[in-house]
Amino acid sequence: MSENSPETSDNPSALSEALRGPSRMTTLECAALLLQEIAEPRPVGDSVKAAITRAARAVNVFLGDREKLSYGRAEDLWRREARRIDAHELDAIRAAHGARAQRRDEALREELRAAAVLADRLERLAARALPADDPALATEIRTEVHRARRAARRLRGHAAAAARSGMSGPAPPA
Repeated sequence: MSENSPETSDNPSALSEALRGPSRMTTLECAALLLQEIAEPRPVGDSVKAAITRAARAVNVFLGDREKLSYGRAEDLWRREARRIDAHELDAIRAAHGARAQRRDEALREELRAAAVLADRLERLAARALPADDPALATEIRTEVHRARRAARRLRGHAAAAARSGMSGPAPPA
């Protein structure tokens, strides 16, 4: 890829919400950003070298019989220093990014289901805990039950919205 005529990518579907927009980016910029997202989440104290290695390994799964993405090649792409990017490399990077997004979305869906189940259980337990002899305590428990019911409804709503949307966008607030 030469500096005078950069290749561009019109496929924003694989990019995160932060990268979407009307502007076009070069395939090298696209590959670099996707590789950096593939390496996420990065643990505290994680080195850039470890992140690049993690991203390269994830991409290698999708390269099949082709030459594997070496650390040096992945680093050149990561740092936007590569002179060119082959179509099969960009396809593998996009596939790895898509697989990572699917795993993240499924984990989020599972967390939302678990939170909704927990909210339902909390609601049932709080409803059974009403004392007959202490009106002040009963009022406090009723208030907490009302809060639990509202939280359960919000969680159910988030879980339903996530299921309908296929989790393609940013994570809904919990």
